[in-house]
Amino acid sequence: MSVASLLPLLGSLCAAGLAPALDNAMPIRVSAAWSVEAGPGAVLVDAKSVVLSEAVTLAVDPPVTIHVRDEQHSRVPVFNPKAGGWAKGVRPNGIIAQECTSTGVLYPDSLRVKPAAGESQPYMLNTDYAMDTFWGTFGRIEGGAIGEDQAVFIDYDHELHRLDSIVLDADGNVRLIAGIPHVALPLPPELPEGSVALANVWIPGRTTELSGENLYPIEHSKPASREPVAERLLPKTLAKLRAGEPLTIVAWGDSVTNGGGVNGQPELYYQNVFNKRLAERFPEADITLYSAAWPGGNSKGYMTAPAGGAYDYARDVLDRKPDLVTIEFVNDAYLDEAGVAAHYAKILENLRGIGAEVILITPHYVRPDWMNVDTLKVDEDPRPYVKGLRRFARDNQVAVADASLGWGRLWREGIPYMTLLGNAINHPDARGHRIFADALMALFPEE
Repeated sequence: MSVASLLPLLGSLCAAGLAPALDNAMPIRVSAAWSVEAGPGAVLVDAKSVVLSEAVTLAVDPPVTIHVRDEQHSRVPVFNPKAGGWAKGVRPNGIIAQECTSTGVLYPDSLRVKPAAGESQPYMLNTDYAMDTFWGTFGRIEGGAIGEDQAVFIDYDHELHRLDSIVLDADGNVRLIAGIPHVALPLPPELPEGSVALANVWIPGRTTELSGENLYPIEHSKPASREPVAERLLPKTLAKLRAGEPLTIVAWGDSVTNGGGVNGQPELYYQNVFNKRLAERFPEADITLYSAAWPGGNSKGYMTAPAGGAYDYARDVLDRKPDLVTIEFVNDAYLDEAGVAAHYAKILENLRGIGAEVILITPHYVRPDWMNVDTLKVDEDPRPYVKGLRRFARDNQVAVADASLGWGRLWREGIPYMTLLGNAINHPDARGHRIFADALMALFPEE
């Protein structure tokens, strides 16, 4: 399929000509189904001019089809059409992206579910088992031939994503260096010493030809720095950091605050990265950090959950008497601007009522179809929730750690933002968590 038909993965993608303009980036264009041209043009990189006097054509390898045969699964649950697509049944191992599945990389017609390894007669789709072709999961049908505790073997074909780099090497040659394929988190390749990256080429699994949407020229201009606002909006927090007085912070949020995307590595959680960097910037600081995080929850659910349960708003947030509360809820993105104003007014009243200062954190980008966009090249977050957070903050003199701006800039840095989502849906990897920490730190002066 062409990139324009990658609906299972990205939605219908816009033509490259509709993408926002880049500043100080080498021209890159598709020249054939599997080749691109770089240049002619010039960019300024670290005060040095990089010039291509004529266009250079480079061949790009298509994604490799992986043929999986006789993958064993000890049992097959009943297909659950009401569950999330990634949880409707068995997930083929090759397409698992952390706890979910990567959409669009499995060839649905290739799946064969069998009672034994080898060339055994396969079970019948829609008689013995059902399948979600979008998410690649399958489950048995009650009354079919697959038993409740019966092992099955599956055959299927799938492809991985890849992120290649176009570079100018130390000898002045333009080269394409292939990245390492991955089901969700393809990284750009490591560059040879002395090389300059000019662009990346994003190759989702099952792409059959390139289009402008695959091309990510790297913008070498630096974004404007954000003005620290802590002196004005977080004066108590800043004074305690400088004086070395005890400072209590509560990081309140959902699965991201619970480490979604970097599970099992607390040192990579954005609030822990923020805490460490605060301590480095203010060496006298005496910080106690608590996390109040409900995976899958939203702020309203947390506030109304029964007292004494796993998630208790008063116990986890208010009763800790925090000096500062950071609020991260991508799961609040169902709210429109009016909903944000009404709901967050209650939150602000609660927190200011106990003397806490507040930082609102704008969310990261999630699957394009969940954001109602048709491209990964999105400068400005289109979600009403984000606009509502920014407006609410302005109207109520609340600090905003605008992480969404960092996510919006990724494509200008040559990075498709989907390649930072460990579960291929909405959980940011370590790089994504650092974007949150960067946005939080941007609120504070250097000393």
